[in-house]
Amino acid sequence: MFKNSLVLGKFYPCHLGHLYLIDTAVSQSEMVHVIMTHNPSQSIPGEVRFEALKAIYGEHPKVKLYSLSDEGIPAYDNECETLDEFYSYWVPLVYSQVDELDAVFTSESYGDDFARYLGVKHVLVDKERVKVPISGTLVRSNPFKHWNFIPEPMKTFFVKRIVIMGPESCGKSTLTQDLANHYSTNFVIEYGRLVYENNGGVTIDDFIPISKGRQDLEDWMIKYSNKLLFCDTEDITTYLFSKMYYPEECYKVEDYFKDILKTKPKYDLYILLKPDCEGVQDGTRNFLDNRWEHYNQIKDEMIQRGCHFVEIGGDWDNRFRESKKIINDFIS
Repeated sequence: MFKNSLVLGKFYPCHLGHLYLIDTAVSQSEMVHVIMTHNPSQSIPGEVRFEALKAIYGEHPKVKLYSLSDEGIPAYDNECETLDEFYSYWVPLVYSQVDELDAVFTSESYGDDFARYLGVKHVLVDKERVKVPISGTLVRSNPFKHWNFIPEPMKTFFVKRIVIMGPESCGKSTLTQDLANHYSTNFVIEYGRLVYENNGGVTIDDFIPISKGRQDLEDWMIKYSNKLLFCDTEDITTYLFSKMYYPEECYKVEDYFKDILKTKPKYDLYILLKPDCEGVQDGTRNFLDNRWEHYNQIKDEMIQRGCHFVEIGGDWDNRFRESKKIINDFIS
């Protein structure tokens, strides 16, 4: 039993192979020091990877987690003239965080050299990836293909948000739910409609809370979604409705929506439904006579903001069929 052991890695991203390595170290150690390194060049932010590790091991009594920048430090020994030079960077970095070590656990061929420079024993774990056949490179190349090797807290980063757009009465809510059922995942309801129905209408003061409430719901639902999250409308829609309902008062929310639409990340895919179908009055619709005008406003906003969108029309079956085809192409 080792007193203090080390697991060092990028965890780029964290996957089940990493958990197997850490758990093996835990089984043979009194304390395991897990150091995650990161730098700005990586496509998965360090804070995202570290939060996933904390969700898994943050309360573990035998694990201590560290997040360290390795910006400017050579990642591979062939970037240096000698091993002495290479480890002159990494050994001080490790010991700047941990006072004493007895062993380092790795799944890599460099582990023997690393251990020698650290002055500890090396424990090699599943180097050939037989126990857990996965790597960070494989996950990054196709996360959906290797979905079952990604721990739950890390999956959220890879979930794609798909939003269904369009004017009133073009099948958004039905399509959103049907697609979520087809792909065995979650959907986010049209939050503005919920507010409208609960309050018997909307005032200009409702539009910012609608935006924030829908975003909070999205951010919660995505944690429990299976690869995809389907959303019934978003902030472009809410913004345009504020101008349609209250053209004389929309200035009150203008700055908020311009800022949120400029700064918040775009959805991965926008599906824009054409109003080439019969409009149905259900008691909540106020702009059925202006659906094509509204449609073109939505389209113009998405073009202006550089959104990745597709347009779909036709009957309900065609909308569902074409959406599936587009989504399958998108995620493949």
